[in-house]
Amino acid sequence: MNGAAPLFRMEGISKRYGGVRALEKADLTVTAGSIHAILGENGAGKSTLIKVMAGVVAPDEGTMTLDGREVTFASPAAANQAGIVCIFQELSLIPELSVADNIVISDPPKRFGMIDRKAQRRLAEQALARAGAA
Repeated sequence: MNGAAPLFRMEGISKRYGGVRALEKADLTVTAGSIHAILGENGAGKSTLIKVMAGVVAPDEGTMTLDGREVTFASPAAANQAGIVCIFQELSLIPELSVADNIVISDPPKRFGMIDRKAQRRLAEQALARAGAA
């Protein structure tokens, strides 16, 4: 670590599925401006840790802090709103949908309860520009 305060921290994160211990007292510290890798054998809990971070599943115990404040994420949308977005390797494109539909599939912009197509296209264009594809 470079001595900077952590941007995001997970401490003592545990998760069980019935009698299966998927994660036990895992810690992760993320600092701004650094690249981090999570490595381990199959079944080590890497995906579970990321799912907890992304609000896909709730931990059985442990804490998460973002910018020094304790946080919990009830859903991926809540994590996304806090600036945490995870792209899972299992995610594949849905060929029947447009590129814009696939980009915003987890949290499409809405207006009057319907998908806002103009806002969706704008978000997709911005994402593609950031990736150097526009």
